[in-house]
Amino acid sequence: MSIDVQRACALLSHVLRGLLCAVLCATLPTGPARALDPQRAIGQFTHVWYENQLPQGTVLSIAQQGDGAIWLATYGGLVRHSGAGFDAIDPRSAPALKSSAITAVSADGTSGIWVGTLNGGLYRQRGRTLEPVPLPEGIESVFGIVTDTAGALWLTTNAGVVRIVGGEPRLLGDADGFPPRGFYRAIVAAPDGGVWIAADGVGVVHWQDQRVEVYDEKQGLPSNAVYSLAIDAAGTAWVGTQAGPAFFRDGRFHREPRAAALDGRRIYHLFGDREGTVWFAPLDMGLCRLTAERFTCNERLAGMHGETVRSMFEDREGNLWIGTTSSGLHRLSQSKLVTVTGQMASNAVRAVHQVPGGDLWIGTDGGGLARYRDQALEPAVGYNAQLPSQLVRAIVSDAQGRLWVGGTEGVTRFDGDGKARNLGIGDGLPGTIVFAFAPAREGGMWTGTLQGVARIEGDEVHVVEGSRGDDTRALYEDPDGRLWIGLRSGLRCLHAGVLDRCGTDGLPGTSVFAFHPTPEGDLWLGTSVGIVRIRDGVVTRYLERAGFHGDAVFALLDDGRGNFWFSSNRGIGRIAKADLQALDDGSKPQVEPRWFGTADGMLNAQGNGASQTPAARSDDGRLWFGTAKGVVVVDLDSMQGNPQPPPVTVERMLVDGVDVDPLDPGRLGPGVERLELQFAAMSYVAPSAVRYRYRLEGFDRGWNQAGSLRTAYYTNLPPGDYVFRVMASNNDGVWNQDGASVQFTLLPLWHQTWWLRLLVVLAGLGAIAALVRLRLRAARRRELSLTREVTQRTDALREANAQLRRLAAIDALTGIANRGEFNRRLLQAWDDHARRDAPLAVLLADVDDFKAYNDSYGHLGGDDALGTVASTLAAKVRGATDLAARYGGEEFALLLPDCDPDAALALANALVAAVQELSIPHRASTVAGRLSISIGAASVRPARGGTPDDLLHAADEALYRAKAEGRNRALPA
Repeated sequence: MSIDVQRACALLSHVLRGLLCAVLCATLPTGPARALDPQRAIGQFTHVWYENQLPQGTVLSIAQQGDGAIWLATYGGLVRHSGAGFDAIDPRSAPALKSSAITAVSADGTSGIWVGTLNGGLYRQRGRTLEPVPLPEGIESVFGIVTDTAGALWLTTNAGVVRIVGGEPRLLGDADGFPPRGFYRAIVAAPDGGVWIAADGVGVVHWQDQRVEVYDEKQGLPSNAVYSLAIDAAGTAWVGTQAGPAFFRDGRFHREPRAAALDGRRIYHLFGDREGTVWFAPLDMGLCRLTAERFTCNERLAGMHGETVRSMFEDREGNLWIGTTSSGLHRLSQSKLVTVTGQMASNAVRAVHQVPGGDLWIGTDGGGLARYRDQALEPAVGYNAQLPSQLVRAIVSDAQGRLWVGGTEGVTRFDGDGKARNLGIGDGLPGTIVFAFAPAREGGMWTGTLQGVARIEGDEVHVVEGSRGDDTRALYEDPDGRLWIGLRSGLRCLHAGVLDRCGTDGLPGTSVFAFHPTPEGDLWLGTSVGIVRIRDGVVTRYLERAGFHGDAVFALLDDGRGNFWFSSNRGIGRIAKADLQALDDGSKPQVEPRWFGTADGMLNAQGNGASQTPAARSDDGRLWFGTAKGVVVVDLDSMQGNPQPPPVTVERMLVDGVDVDPLDPGRLGPGVERLELQFAAMSYVAPSAVRYRYRLEGFDRGWNQAGSLRTAYYTNLPPGDYVFRVMASNNDGVWNQDGASVQFTLLPLWHQTWWLRLLVVLAGLGAIAALVRLRLRAARRRELSLTREVTQRTDALREANAQLRRLAAIDALTGIANRGEFNRRLLQAWDDHARRDAPLAVLLADVDDFKAYNDSYGHLGGDDALGTVASTLAAKVRGATDLAARYGGEEFALLLPDCDPDAALALANALVAAVQELSIPHRASTVAGRLSISIGAASVRPARGGTPDDLLHAADEALYRAKAEGRNRALPA
């Protein structure tokens, strides 16, 4: 080997070492995964754009090495990718390379890569070496590399086509039937042993069994200017030309009528995947594909608009890699979930509903209504023109075929012809914002609003008077005619005109967002803290023990296969009903949901909710969930998993900062202080979901769960023999149990040798006897000292716990007490005042037109305004016994012990005036040009009966009247 090549091997060690998969891959399943699902739209695959991560943006060729690594040919060097980051190799790091312009890469069928360059010849990378390959004189550039079924290597070069058999290269020319020397744009090998070559301006050359045929426009080519070639899953050859694509059959080329939209288009690249799909990259049309059922194109992939595709490659997991002229590398991957969006003002989906046997309707936060059509969301323009607000919160249909839409400005009811009837506060609704619907058995539609429940029948609105002021988020009428009402804070039932707590404790402090009845008579609830079941009046909460740690459940759907699916602020989840039953019978102490997020196809992991219909099950069994970015579709029949255990390698080994070959580290030291091992698992469907565990046999007692970390560190290991092992799992939790390993020995320093240790032991035994007596004396002194230290630390721990309790009572945004602290103090004060027969007052304050303020000044401006108002309220209370708290959103609460109604109202008026005096501009206010508040005041004597909730309800009703009478004022209960 030359000196340059030796230097290159040393410099390439950080990316070409540790490729231990030659043995590993023999133990793993070698069959490739399925290709991308042809039933999905192109835009519904996970698209990753590796923007600005390559040394240069032109990707001319892509290949996958035997160990699973992806290799790229760029004009800025040879690039290797193993799942996290890209390592570039050029003449500066590898002097063996004579050119940084890499024009072709191809797997060599074992564990290496062929590398073609511009003006630098051909190279072969194997293990840790990069070696030049001799070629006939005059050949300097290699543009294409393939291996035929017989093992012969084919090259397209600046001098023509070269075929290498048994290491002997031969330039093919006129005598072999090849056209005169020209430029060859593409080359592919067919499964029947043939090789197809695109010759610019000539047509296509086909080599088969030593015979050569040249095909041009006379044999059906759309143009002799051929840019690209591909072989589809059936072995059919396709060409991309200056005038469109064509395929070869029965001795000539034919156009594909289904892809007629490409006729006359320049097809710079095409590719056939394992599923039988043919992918096309026409100029100015984005990315197109032809499946068995349809031809489609997509021009909306980020970074692909106006791009020229130079390469495509399908890896073992079925991912499609796309190399472009200037935007670098892209990847399309199969995902378990599909996110559907549309060209609308907003893709934040808040409501989903399918009319039985009809349209699937989507309600958005700012884009109005849309329908699911042709694998996309299509705005319902005619319907949206009749909506009073484009902020939709709930959708349902009734038995008469009418569509009911709830939004921030009331109810809109569409008849079968799409004509709207709008109903709002002027028509009798108790509140403007509508969150929930439920068809009423006695006729009409139950409607839940921010300020209570009503039943709409025809054009008449009948308000449930006892519900006024209740922030209602979900409704369900059971077979017995009982209306279940899910509130922002609790649960109520309406039956025979009476409101009660449904035979339960009313779920105080819990938001109820969803009801799911079962045929067995159980009622499942999605709440702000997890899942709740009510069975025969008994409430069972599935919270931390079911894996819900304060996670809101916005919707509950039954997939008919033994699972509940739900949307949450943490994503979309699935939990087996059998697991919940196991919690009931005690056979399992803990279960966990399966969470789905961005690694599974969601564009945004936040599920939308806090209203009744953020999810639905369609007639075909698919589940639909509204999210902050699109509607997510769960198709149980096509949730393609990833069965491929990922190949694992130890890529790099650093011993005290010095690179050591992990293939053969041997004996290290003596005196090794720091050991670093870097490893990788080549799974690309969702690299962020790859998980690792490792152990150092001879040191670690068990496996270290590394999560997504790809490096292990060890310091000051004792001398001895060690084996480092690492395993990895893919995005579906399929583990490569064999993994990769590195065996090495750490040599001892002189003072770590056995004979020195023996001498030390003998000397130590002699000293022990002398020290025992001294140690016993010192033990008593230490015991006294430790007793004092334990006392001190106990006191410090007690103070730290007290500080934590204080912090838990503070609202992070405003710095005043939070709702939990307010509720705690209210209960204490209630009991105290009941014993003393003293008056207790509560003020509920709300910032006027605060949503308009947020929209006008932004959320940061809104947060600043809330902080200023909070400080003002806290400063104006009467003394240390009063409490000002943030009650939720823009709402505040003040607890006033020993305060009668007159004093409470006087303080409320003073607070209204104090906020006005702040003179905070509010250009969107309907009251004045300044920020203002409205306050409801209530004072009672607890000794005379009632509950804390009654006091809060009285203050809330007074606040509602203050709002209704013009805001910027305080009113008594």
